[in-house]
Amino acid sequence: MKNLLLFHLLLFIFITGTAQDAPPPPTIHIKKTTEKIRLDGVLDEAVWQEAAIATNFMLNQPVDDKAAEQKTEVRLTYDDRFLYVAAQLWDDPNYIIQTLKRDDYGGSDGFAVMLDPIGQKTNGFGFGVNAMGAQTEVLVYQTAGLAAVDVDGSWDNKWLVEVERSAEYWIVEMAIPFKTLRYKSNITEWGINFGREEPGSNESHVWSPVPRQFDFTDPNFYGKLIWDEAPKKQGNNISMIPYATARLNQDHVSEDGATNVDYDFGGDAKVAISPTLNLDLTVNPDFSQVEVDRQVTNLTRFNIFFPERRQFFQENADIFNNFGQFAERPFYSRRIGLDAFGQTVPILYGARLSGNLNKTLRIGAFNMHTRGDEEQYGQNYSALSFQQRVLKRSSVKGIFLNRQSFDGTESVENDFGRTLGGEFNYSTENGKWTVQTGYLQSLKEGISSKNAHRYGLFAYNGTNFRAFLGVQNMQEDYSADLGFTGRLFNFDPDNGTLERAGFTQFSNFLDYYHYPKDSKRVNVHWSGLENFVFLNADASLNEWYTRVRHFIFFKNTSQLRFRFNRIYVDLLYPFALTTPALPKQDYLMHEFNIQLNTDRRKKLGFQTFVVYGQFYGGTKLTSQSTLTYRVQPWGNFALGFEQNAIRFPEPYTDLNLILATARMEINFSTNLFWTTFLQYNTQSDNFNINSRLQWRFAPMSDVFLVYTDNYDIAGMFGPKTRSVVLKVNYWLTL
Repeated sequence: MKNLLLFHLLLFIFITGTAQDAPPPPTIHIKKTTEKIRLDGVLDEAVWQEAAIATNFMLNQPVDDKAAEQKTEVRLTYDDRFLYVAAQLWDDPNYIIQTLKRDDYGGSDGFAVMLDPIGQKTNGFGFGVNAMGAQTEVLVYQTAGLAAVDVDGSWDNKWLVEVERSAEYWIVEMAIPFKTLRYKSNITEWGINFGREEPGSNESHVWSPVPRQFDFTDPNFYGKLIWDEAPKKQGNNISMIPYATARLNQDHVSEDGATNVDYDFGGDAKVAISPTLNLDLTVNPDFSQVEVDRQVTNLTRFNIFFPERRQFFQENADIFNNFGQFAERPFYSRRIGLDAFGQTVPILYGARLSGNLNKTLRIGAFNMHTRGDEEQYGQNYSALSFQQRVLKRSSVKGIFLNRQSFDGTESVENDFGRTLGGEFNYSTENGKWTVQTGYLQSLKEGISSKNAHRYGLFAYNGTNFRAFLGVQNMQEDYSADLGFTGRLFNFDPDNGTLERAGFTQFSNFLDYYHYPKDSKRVNVHWSGLENFVFLNADASLNEWYTRVRHFIFFKNTSQLRFRFNRIYVDLLYPFALTTPALPKQDYLMHEFNIQLNTDRRKKLGFQTFVVYGQFYGGTKLTSQSTLTYRVQPWGNFALGFEQNAIRFPEPYTDLNLILATARMEINFSTNLFWTTFLQYNTQSDNFNINSRLQWRFAPMSDVFLVYTDNYDIAGMFGPKTRSVVLKVNYWLTL
């Protein structure tokens, strides 16, 4: 134990010693204006001629040591209600616009401003727009491992922008309400950065330099925004978002084939308890407008992790979500209001408090209650979490989660699940080295041992070399009633039961990035080695997955990827993928795959992915292809086809699994969108149609018309369920 502690101490000293002082970030000053700003994309107000200018942008991608050739100038001012951002971007008029749809920033000529009002260098806000005026807003948060930061594009809030284009440049004029931001009213220095996407040259430009191994959204590299006086507290900052729905449902599965029409209403509220602390409230929330999950073919022995898409769970979601390792998480918001099949469980109410108590302490708390019925109890879900910043960019975090069953208004004795734990995350100031260690313990009636989840990692994120070493141990009686523990449960087809199996996972990879200096075709070569080793609770080997890969990223945005995989699995239980179930024994498999993505800037695009190799005593040929066509700027059309042809020796049944998709996106303007998504999945025996018309008639206020249809495809093709929903919501700021 002493040697282990000494090793970690020496490693900590080494890591700390490798942190190098970064050059001072650029600074821009902002002055208040009394002039009325007319948001029209024309910078004819006098304040824009007097404002300080942020210019001299640098490249972030594909290299980070050259000045951007295209000129960009950004100016700032503010009044009592808004932060104003004006950007003039010199370019030819041959813009690349992927879509007019909101929240789809990548791949288009675009401009974004990133803000860190608290100055923690761990969290931030992003507001982006493409050259045709399509808006995107994101939340930025720090993560452990190589990613350094992640962005949540599902966050929505109210802000305004206008764009004007000419033959030589395009102009962005933004008005970001202070009520949309979370900030302390006594801080005169914020973090800020400006980014520009240039798909024509496949480049990213930034005002405050960012090393190319990091994304320009990373708050660690923001410049300084110096206010002439600190922005004032906004007084009452309350938003009410009521909704009303009318729904027609047809159920062709039940014996009576019932058709019914329902009317409902509810709403959300956002209350700023302080400039940095927000209370979200919801009563009878409705998520009918949320796009359906994209179906996948599951050839694993475990459940699939699907992302959260519901807006209520998004703001400051990392306070709860960002615990655990890989997909094994103590909190997974889809446990609330959705059953195991993704079907809605009505939520009666919810309250959620999140944000900063001070410059270094973030907190989160929520309580939500779902409705019970004759078949299942109602459930109450609650959580408490905190993140305390220590050192420069490190944090100590803690979380407590609780699920309690209710029969009406009475709690059900001993029917609960609780999780308690914490994490320490260390990051050097330059973000190249990160260390994480965490411990979680579950609490359930009658279980007092083998109920822990332990994990940790070391990661290095250099320009050429990047490395990761992680370990996690999940004991067999650990539970996460509000979380995701996919690998903990193994299906035993002999008994038709889910059996718990604790495991220890070791993960590592080593990547090398080569940036050719004189190549006219290639931006980067990426070579890597990955290993994932899983041990059973008795330390015997359960699975070993090794991958060797080489990726080529071309200057024209196309990609070519090669992978070779070696997989060893010792099945704990028969694998019921086919009939009869594959026997409980060890398997050694090898497979090779190749992937090609064509130039994404072209109107016609193609992606193909082919895998061939051994598969549990048989062979598997997987082929995936996607054909896309873009009618700039209003239309995107895509056809996808995936086939898994699996051949087994007798007596096992061969499989031929097909997943076909079609997607049509028509944007009549930046406020009117029509999206239709079709999915044909033989594994789940389902054909799904989801068509959604959205009209944003006022800022953050919408009318949705959603049509959803599901059909059986095995045997005789026939309908299962059908619904048509009309929903109206209105965002009212008080």
